[in-house]
Parts: sequence; C-alpha cells; structure tokens
Amino acid sequence: MAARQKGDRAKKTAGSDRSGMVLVIGVAFLLRLVYLLQARAQDPLFFTPQLDALYHHQWAMAIVNHQEFINDAYFRAPLYPFFLALIYRVFGINLFWARLIQAGLGALSCGVLFFLGQWLFDRRAGLIAGVLMAVYPLFIYFDGELLIAVLLLFLILVGFLTLFLAWRKDRHWFLPGLIFGLAAIARPNVLLFVLSLVFWFRFEYRREFWRRAVPFFLCLLVPILPVTVRNYLKSGKLVLIAWQGGTNFYIGNNELSDGTTAIVPGTRASWWGGYNDVKIGAEKALGRELSGAEIDRFWFRKGLEFWRTRTVKALGLTLRKVYLWFSGYEVSNDRDVYFFKRYTLLNLLLFKTPWLKFPFGVVLPLALVGIYLTRSRWRMLLPVYLFLGTYALSFIPFFITARYRMPVVPFFLLFAVAGARELSRLRGKQLTVPLLIAVCSFVFFNLNLAGTGRIEDPAQNHFTAALGYYERGRQDRAEVEIERALALDSATNILSLRVTTLLKQGRIDEAKRVAEAAVRLHPDEPDAHGIAGNVWATAGEPGVAERFFQRVVELDPYSAEGWNNLGNIALLRQDFSSARRFYEQALRLSPSWSMPLFHLGLVYYYQGETDSARIVWQRVLKIDPNYIRAKEALRHLR
Repeated sequence: MAARQKGDRAKKTAGSDRSGMVLVIGVAFLLRLVYLLQARAQDPLFFTPQLDALYHHQWAMAIVNHQEFINDAYFRAPLYPFFLALIYRVFGINLFWARLIQAGLGALSCGVLFFLGQWLFDRRAGLIAGVLMAVYPLFIYFDGELLIAVLLLFLILVGFLTLFLAWRKDRHWFLPGLIFGLAAIARPNVLLFVLSLVFWFRFEYRREFWRRAVPFFLCLLVPILPVTVRNYLKSGKLVLIAWQGGTNFYIGNNELSDGTTAIVPGTRASWWGGYNDVKIGAEKALGRELSGAEIDRFWFRKGLEFWRTRTVKALGLTLRKVYLWFSGYEVSNDRDVYFFKRYTLLNLLLFKTPWLKFPFGVVLPLALVGIYLTRSRWRMLLPVYLFLGTYALSFIPFFITARYRMPVVPFFLLFAVAGARELSRLRGKQLTVPLLIAVCSFVFFNLNLAGTGRIEDPAQNHFTAALGYYERGRQDRAEVEIERALALDSATNILSLRVTTLLKQGRIDEAKRVAEAAVRLHPDEPDAHGIAGNVWATAGEPGVAERFFQRVVELDPYSAEGWNNLGNIALLRQDFSSARRFYEQALRLSPSWSMPLFHLGLVYYYQGETDSARIVWQRVLKIDPNYIRAKEALRHLR
C-alpha cells in the first residue's frame, strides 16, 4: 500500500511537472509569436538587420555558401553564426523562420528555468519564475534578434540544469562541462565562471574533487580546442576563441569612454567601418601590417596605459560601470530598444520614468531581498552566486549593454520570486532588514544616477528607421524619417541615405549638393567621399568619381566598397588590368561579397577568358542564388 501511494505521488508530481512546463513554454512561445508577427508587419528593421545582427547574418551566409568570411583568427566567438547558418541550411535563408526558431529556443529556456527553480526552491517558485521569464520584455525582444543572447542563455540554463543534475546524482560530470564549453564559444566571458567552479569542486568534494572536476574540464575543452586550432592555423597566433577582448577593453577604458559606448573613439559607428578603423589605427601606430591578435594586444596595452596615467578617472569609470550593470535602465547597443518598442507589444511591457525603470528596476530589489532571505541555503546556491559574481566581473572591465547582462536575469527572477514569497511570511521586526534592502536598492537603481539615456540620439534612431523603411521599399516612410533625422543632425550616414534616396528619384543636382556638404562637413571620413563618388558616377562623370573613390581607399585601405568602386571606374574605361587588381583587392577584404566577384567575371569575359568568367559567375550564384545578372551572364555564355 505504501509503495502504491508513493508511486501515485510520483506520477502526480511528474504530471504536475509536465503541465507546468507546457504552461510556461506555451505562454512564452505564444507571446514571442505575437511579437514576431507584429514586428514583421511594422518594425522597419525586421528584414534589414543592422550592425552586429547584420554581421552575424553575413557570417552565416558565408558559412552556408562555403565562403571564407575573415581570413584570420576569429574576431568574434563563432558558435552563434554557425547556429544561424544551420537554420539557413535547413529552412532556407528566411529571417522570419530564423527568428521563429529562436522564439522556440527562448520558450524552451523558460521551461528550463521552471525546472531549475523547482530544484533550487520549490515547484511554485519555478513556475512563477518561468512565467515571468516568458513575459519579460527584454527576453521577448532578444529572442527575436539575430544576436548571441538567445543561444547563450539557453546554453547557460541547460548548463546549470545538467550541473545540478550531476551534483544530485554524482555522475555524468562530462555533460555540464560540454554544455559550458559550447557556451564559451558563444560568449568567452563564461570561462571566468567555469574557472571559479574549481573552487566549488574543491569545497564540495574535498580530496575527491578531481574525480568530478577532471571529466568536467576535459569535456569543457572539446568544443573549444577545435576553435583554438583553427585560429592558430589561420593566424599563426595562439587565440583561444576570439581576439576582440583587447579592443573591447580599450573601448571601456579610455579618456572618452562613458562605460556604454561600443566603439573606439575616432572610429566610424558602422560595423565594418569601425572594424577597419581599429585595424588602421593599430597598423599606423606600429608602422606595419598586423594580425588580429596583434591588433588586439595593441588596444589592450592602450587600455592599460589609460589605467596607469589616469588611475583615478579609470577607477571612477569602473564604479560607473558597476552601477550601470545593476541600474534599472536598459542600455541599448545595436538599436535603441526604447525607441523601437513602439512597433510591438513591448510598448506595453517596457517603460521608464524618472523614478521607475520597469521591469529590471523592480526585479533587482526583490532579487536582492531574495538573496538575503535565502542565505541559509547558501551551500546549494553557491554555483549561482559564483555565476552572478564572475559574469558581472567579466563585463565590468569592458562596457555595459542590456544584452550582456541578460544571462543573469533568469537567476534574479528566481531570487525575486523567492524574496517576494519569503517577505510575505515575515512580521514585525523581521521585516526591517529586507524592507531596507528593497527600498534602498529600488531608489538607488531606479534613479539612473549615471545619467544613461538622458542624452539620447533621436537623430540616429530616425536614421535607423529610415534605413529599414528604404531597404523594405517604403520610400514614403523613409523620406519622413530622413527629414526628421536631418532636422536634428547632419552625420555622414544620414547624409548618405539622403543622397541615396535623391539618386533613386533622379534628382542628381540635389544629390550633388548634399554630397558636397558631406565632404565639406566630414573631410576625413571615407564614407563622405564614398557618397560623393557614387553621385558623380551616377551623373556620368567617372573622372570626378574616381578622385573621390581614391580618397576613400587612402583614408580606409580596408574599404572593400572603395576598391570595388575603383574597379567599376577602371572597367568603364576598359582598363581591364587595373579593374582586375581592384576587384581582387575588394575580394581579399570581403571574400563572400558577390558584387566584385561578378565584376571580376566581366573582366575575364571582356578579355576573352570565357571559361574563367563562367567559373566566377557560378561562384557568384553559390553565394547569392538570386543574383539576376550572373544568371543572365551564364545564359549568354551558352
């Protein structure tokens, strides 16, 4: 009878677990689906990813087409682009489907949090935390972006699930090691937490710790070592996963750093423009061509120099970044989430006032209360404490954005639920310390004492929206947003888009005036000269255009677009030797760019090398199967 009752309870518990998981995952996926449908219909950037998202998309496209993306050690950790490439390979290159699959992955993360909460606290805590994660606006947002956060968060939560499972059963220690190894090649910052687990293994298992730690750490290396070997073969330098750490360190540790801006001072704000400027700056300073690892060491030393010469300011900047990590304000990076939330249901779930930044400004105070009130369970919760501490420490030396801190939010949600429940049970004097923690942290982290977001850049927000509308063919909406942006600023990228829209309408003289203004206002920016070159090339004045394009590559030798444009001018005047040299240089800088590759095929064709032209145009179609001109050129060859 007792055995039957025990079995009935086990079945009831399992059924309850399944229903809880289905509820959490179902709510999460439904909200993400609604968000994606709204974004597809209204968000101007849904089909036109920008900055980091565009970089990941381009990298994934190169992988799908078996093209080399950057002929060096990885600049960024490679797992997410390969994950995105896998989606493209299976489902086709469809941004809605990619985001929908990510929505499913994000919903599964909510289910994993349900189980984690059940193990660490109880079923109700896990269920509430899972539902809160399902409706949390920043999770909904980042699950729909072509960014690392969605994959990283899933891996970290599964890593913790397998870690606690191994701890409870004292076996299968290889599994959490493997999962955290995958997380490391998505975001190398995870390695600081993994290293801290040495302390946890030693504390938990004393002399027998090595029996658990050895399989854990050996399997941790399984995903990492192939990346390290590939980096060494490509660069001849030992680069564990990626080489952007030193550059990011300087971004967060220089005279002009504010702790949130994600570009090196004096470089362009565009992704490839900034990337090229970072290389140019280091190579000019050292007087020679550098590998990625050498560039990274150069900028890291520059960051250390700032600490040596401006120690007090560096310490103040670090304190600011500590505050920003816990501040209720969500620091945007690729695009302003507070601006673009207007297009979807996020407009109802995410907001800021002078005294409240919702939802993080509510979650954190309750989480701190929860950490205090559950301190008696510290031994079981020690890995979570280590993660919260080490993950914060891994970012604070660099710069802070909302997406970087997303992996700690699920654990804050768990502690917030535990804190609210424990708080409801307290009476009288027992409430004093918890309420003091809650009130002080609420006031301190919601007032936005760092001033982030007070000076926003609405011009760039309107520009980004205009760019999205333009690329989606919404010329009327693009014009409205461009005018709003120009009324606030005359930055190069805004002027460039204005020129593009004018050229499309055939308003050449107006485009020339805007291009001249861009060169006059920004004489040292390659993009300003590129704008002018495009205008004069369109106007049928290749000689003038060539002078502008030559200035582009003088200012930015890594501008694939500049070299391609010079190739176009040379091809126009039938200087096939120069055209070939310019196109080959563009392809060295951007191996998977179909345009200079197609033009190189034209050079072969005009020189009578039809077999070479055919091979090149076939490569173009492997990169971009919809490249109409390449299809027409191959038909002509038949």
